[in-house]
Amino acid sequence: MFKSTPLKLFSPISLLIAFFGFFLPFTDINCNDTKLDTINGIELVRGYTQDFDITSSNNNENKQIERYDPNIFALNAMLAALMGLVIFIIKKFRTAYALQAIVSIIGFVFMLGLMIDLKSKLAQAQNGGNSKLNFSLNLQFEMRFGYWLVTCCFLVAAIANILLMRLKKQDQIVGEVEPKLWEDEAIKEG
Repeated sequence: MFKSTPLKLFSPISLLIAFFGFFLPFTDINCNDTKLDTINGIELVRGYTQDFDITSSNNNENKQIERYDPNIFALNAMLAALMGLVIFIIKKFRTAYALQAIVSIIGFVFMLGLMIDLKSKLAQAQNGGNSKLNFSLNLQFEMRFGYWLVTCCFLVAAIANILLMRLKKQDQIVGEVEPKLWEDEAIKEG
């Protein structure tokens, strides 16, 4: 039963979708219900330059465009997706469901950390942090489909690997018990 379960494909497919999900929009930055910028997951991984100017300066020569460093949470989540795929590709580790579950859980936790980090950085900037931007405006951001897709894929991969771990353990227990039952029956008949 365990060897033919389609559940085995959930983890690698989910991690593959999670990896490609980083190329989708992760957040929208809005000001008074007007969309100012959309940030993809890959931009969070590599770092990005803002696409809008909300500085207090009206002079084009004095515009201060802020460059944002790579987000450590986004970077680690993407690495977790890649690591999960590599673990699946290496045949020796393909049935290491505990390792795959740990990597998927790590990716899920980093995705949650990413959202918390982005929200705290925006709150810090609006409260007079060290940003070059003028945040007296009502700026807000919302997480987009790409973020939620990647987060859900990590969760699905983690759950699938935990279930596979349990199925594998049950299969091993049944495999150990069946020969013993046959031996007991042979002793009674003999």
